[in-house]
Amino acid sequence: MKEKSGGWADKILRINLSDRSFRVIPTEIYSRKMLGGLGIAARVAWDEIKPETKAFDADNKLIFATGPLTGTLAPGSGRMEVMGKSPRTFPDEVVTRSGMGGHWGVELKRAGYDAVIIEGQADVAVYIYIDCNNIEFHGAEDLWGKDTYATQRCLKQKHGDKVQVVCIGPAGENRSRIATIVSETSFTSGKSGFGAVMGAKKVKAIVVNGSGGRIRVARSGRLVNLAAHYRELLGYNPMREWTVGYCPPDYHQRFYKKYRKGNASCFGCTLQCFAFIKVPELDPAQVHCINYYYMKPAYDFYGETLEGDQTVWQSILLCNKLGLCTFEMAGFVPWLKDLFDAGRLNEKTSGLPLTKLGSREFIESLLINIAYRKGIGDVLAEGAPRAAGILQDAWALYEKYYPAHGQTEHNSVRDYPAIALLWALDSRDPMIDHHAYRHLAVSRQRWPKPHGLTAKEAQNISENIFETRTAIDHTTFAEKAKAVAYCQDRSAVINSLVLCDFLFPIFISQSRKDRMGDTAAESRLLSAVTGTDIDEKTLNAVGERIWNLLRAIMVREGRTKQKDTLHPTNFQKADSQKQAASHSVAIISANHTQPIDREAFERAKAEYYDIRGWDPNTGWPDRETLQKLDLNDIADELYDPKAPGDGS
Repeated sequence: MKEKSGGWADKILRINLSDRSFRVIPTEIYSRKMLGGLGIAARVAWDEIKPETKAFDADNKLIFATGPLTGTLAPGSGRMEVMGKSPRTFPDEVVTRSGMGGHWGVELKRAGYDAVIIEGQADVAVYIYIDCNNIEFHGAEDLWGKDTYATQRCLKQKHGDKVQVVCIGPAGENRSRIATIVSETSFTSGKSGFGAVMGAKKVKAIVVNGSGGRIRVARSGRLVNLAAHYRELLGYNPMREWTVGYCPPDYHQRFYKKYRKGNASCFGCTLQCFAFIKVPELDPAQVHCINYYYMKPAYDFYGETLEGDQTVWQSILLCNKLGLCTFEMAGFVPWLKDLFDAGRLNEKTSGLPLTKLGSREFIESLLINIAYRKGIGDVLAEGAPRAAGILQDAWALYEKYYPAHGQTEHNSVRDYPAIALLWALDSRDPMIDHHAYRHLAVSRQRWPKPHGLTAKEAQNISENIFETRTAIDHTTFAEKAKAVAYCQDRSAVINSLVLCDFLFPIFISQSRKDRMGDTAAESRLLSAVTGTDIDEKTLNAVGERIWNLLRAIMVREGRTKQKDTLHPTNFQKADSQKQAASHSVAIISANHTQPIDREAFERAKAEYYDIRGWDPNTGWPDRETLQKLDLNDIADELYDPKAPGDGS
């Protein structure tokens, strides 16, 4: 695609830390094929991150990329994508992605850039200041060691309240593989460990000032009307009240009804799925979803008391201040309990007050030790799967939490065949990017009236989108391959525009009686913003191109058919006595004993390869498939490594 008069800022900023230089390149060399966001980042990664590069090498790139809809009136347009070689993926470090919401990406667009590519490595701690054409490198020795909240306060005092900041905390500085990048109080790039990459590059923060900048829209009147229409179609979503994607338990609701002062959101989003919370004697902040990871343990220890509430809130604040992934903590806490209960970990050797798990003392000790790599925290900072390989006899108790890619389970791969395939075929936890399918197939059929879907309504929507009701039937792998390929392509589109996948693609309407959504929304919004008409089918093809490029990156790094799988324990009947400990949040559901049918799984995988046009023996995209998707140079390099790519 060639941009016309709207959507893109037309420039990408390339920053070299090693010599403190920068230059600007045109967005169009990437966006004409790759759209924006994830697509641009993936193309840069293919061109510039060699397979042998390690996550903490100076040669690794950290790419922050917005899309043509970022910062516009399109609902959910406050997001961006981050990409690079991840230190967190397991067993190998691979190129992958991490989304991030809030306001920083919008500010970057207003400053005149669609993306920032960070390369090289600083010799001392720095932060980067971006103000349109003014790019500055500042020493950050006085910020090194500060938490993310204090860092942002300091930088806003210096550069003004209107700037937006992404930064790391002590966990990133100490290269914890589970370190996050944080903006404001709880917008994070969390699941790929990119906070540790910033730490390795000695970048404490990136400050952006886009004051006075504007984001061009070609057909502003059309966009206003479409935005209003899709907000009405989406309707009221109870996640605004719940701040999670499932109907929360009563004690959860009592907590935020006591302490919620309002709601918050990423730029311009009507969903407002973050609660703004103030608990006595602690800092206020935003919170949603997996952030509540310690609520059940804390209430089990203290009951629903003020001390229990303060412990819940401190567990959230401290994770975000130190720059640690709360999703990893949701798996860590029950796993450490398992190890302690089994006699494989004790207080003396671990240095953790394990008899007080659920207490404020325990969670503060755990998080601080990980962030500063103290004692057993030095092992745990490697992330759960690497730590499980270091601690004695720990894998046997960890594997029930583990589907693949070094990340804690996010929806049950045993119970939901399509989710099993999504996990097996990705480079990281896929469910962060596939809320639309999960809500249709699982979550919203469990929501109470009037918000939930009936089984019949869900089946009708499935038939409308996937041409079969079986796509959401959890008793079989039949028809899942086609649904998974469709969802992956649409996810690539969403993450390239960039939009929030809590809202898009619109499979479900909260306002229509039949609950039927509109999957053409993204193409219509893009057409209005850019001034170039594009239909849904064409946009889906762009998503297919981007997903195949992501696959090519995986293949070049050693991904094969044999590696398109899950941890072996998921294909085995689990011992009911070895089920997962009681989880702190309902989003993790690893305590199921039913094994995945391996033969059915492999048949579905073979069907998926056929749909994709990939070699059934290797899992590689066929040369003809890549050529059909206008990825000729990718095909040449993949099948003949000596052939140079054209960089387009």
